[in-house]
Amino acid sequence: MIVTITPHIIVLLRKTVFYPMLLLPVFAQGQINHSAYEAMKDTIVSKFNHGDYKAIYRLFDTSFSNKISQPKLVNFLKGNQNSGKIVASSFLAEDKGKVSYLLEFELRDMIMDLQLTYDNKISSFGLKSAPLVFLSEPPVVKSDNSLRSALDKAVDSAAAEYFKYSKANSLVIGIIKAGKKHIYFYGETEKGNNKLPTSGTLYEIGSITKTFTATLLAQAVLDKKVSLTDDIRKYLHGNYDNLSYNSMPITLRDLANHTSRLPAMPEDIGEQPDYNPVSPEAHYDSTLFYNALKKVTLDTIPGYKFLYSNWGTSLLGHILEKVYGHSQADLVRRFITGPLEMNNTMYITNEDGYDIAHPHSENGRRLTVSNQGYFSPAGGLCSTVNDMLNYLDAQLKEINAAIKLTHAPTINNMGLGWGVRKGRVTRHLEHNGSEQGSTAHISAFPERNSGCVILVNNRVNLGKLIVRIQEIAKEDSYK
Repeated sequence: MIVTITPHIIVLLRKTVFYPMLLLPVFAQGQINHSAYEAMKDTIVSKFNHGDYKAIYRLFDTSFSNKISQPKLVNFLKGNQNSGKIVASSFLAEDKGKVSYLLEFELRDMIMDLQLTYDNKISSFGLKSAPLVFLSEPPVVKSDNSLRSALDKAVDSAAAEYFKYSKANSLVIGIIKAGKKHIYFYGETEKGNNKLPTSGTLYEIGSITKTFTATLLAQAVLDKKVSLTDDIRKYLHGNYDNLSYNSMPITLRDLANHTSRLPAMPEDIGEQPDYNPVSPEAHYDSTLFYNALKKVTLDTIPGYKFLYSNWGTSLLGHILEKVYGHSQADLVRRFITGPLEMNNTMYITNEDGYDIAHPHSENGRRLTVSNQGYFSPAGGLCSTVNDMLNYLDAQLKEINAAIKLTHAPTINNMGLGWGVRKGRVTRHLEHNGSEQGSTAHISAFPERNSGCVILVNNRVNLGKLIVRIQEIAKEDSYK
């Protein structure tokens, strides 16, 4: 055995934090006891899957535990609950007395680094996201793109870049250009099924649902049922003195433009009965929802500082349910999907009988459509490209006063529900949607009568694809 000086590393929520230099006893390279490492890895996996994080802490050597407290490690491990359970593990590499393992969680892959002392205690530990795998060349994928026009070819080039992502399944791109609709289908709805998506294939649209809820708010304002400046406590039962700061209350507008200062989600979301990180909202009922709301402490005056909040939009949806005396689903049908002939846009509670592009996690595992439960006003809708192009067309034409009101700037480049930016030539309205296994985007450029919709059944960063399709939608040379 030799003694070396190494930096102690622990990766917290995808950020690497370096702790002071430590004297760590490690085996010289070539003397690693692989069976001891395998046993330790299996022990960690088992205890993590059972939520026994304190037991994991007890596996550490004092050289670690003297620097990292039990609550800190427990909170870190609990923070990784949102990756799901560990379903598989394998050896990756050995380097300078450290062994790395690939841990396949239900929702993503992570890399665990381990270093053990001579008596098989953990002296160094790291957990970080595994890098996504991209191909050097785009694969050949099924498509209905005829490649006849400059527009077709530009879209195909953008799609080819997307399919370098090795876990990609299907991709649907819808474009309205100078008022004309164009639709392109790529890939297969599930690896190996050879089934190209169609105009009737349902995709989760995630947080784009927030623009629907905001439209319901705008409708309620026009119906004179509410005012944007109403104190939300007017619509809540019980005492919520905490929902103000320096006597400034949260308003309905604050919920719609993410300036309420409500957190993204309740802090106790992981404490609900039957908590499942793959579907974290499923069992968080109205009682938990409003009890947590009573415990919130605002950090500043509402209405000014942006803080994206699923909780806030969900609360807005339920307030509107009380105002109208109807469910969110009924209100969406009555005011949005019915008038716009979006007959395949809905909240799905049972997948049977639907043509669904099943969601797939970041590491390619098939999932079911997410159960948003009481948070469905913030992200529960499924839709098709045909329906979403109808929705996009309505935004471009601003066909009614409610839609137009949602586009009116409020603060921080936000309208009601929509991101709103003013360019030199046109406004840019947009929203993204992301679930555990799906990603979606919508952009509208009203003054150009152009825009785009992107739907995929993978959890993936669509940033580059979005920018390129936006350019194609706006650029006059692509016809």
